Amino acid sequence: MDYPLKMPDQLRPQLQALRKQRGMTQAQLGAAIGVTQARVVEIEANPGAVSLQQIMQVLAVLGATLVIHDHGPVAAEPAPGPSKGSW
Repeated sequence: MDYPLKMPDQLRPQLQALRKQRGMTQAQLGAAIGVTQARVVEIEANPGAVSLQQIMQVLAVLGATLVIHDHGPVAAEPAPGPSKGSW
């Protein structure tokens, strides 16, 4: 199943759900990636503040992957210029 994410905070419930679906406790996940249960709590609470390397370790243990989907070019916003009448 795919879970499109646009913000780091959207990863929080996905990590918790994957761990629980695999029948793992936070302590078991921590042992599998070489960190404490307290660190797993931090990872799940604020995944946006965690290194990509550590997120990838967690996902690998949980049997999940990170996929980047290319939606094509994004229109660039025009560069701000001086407003009329300003010096």
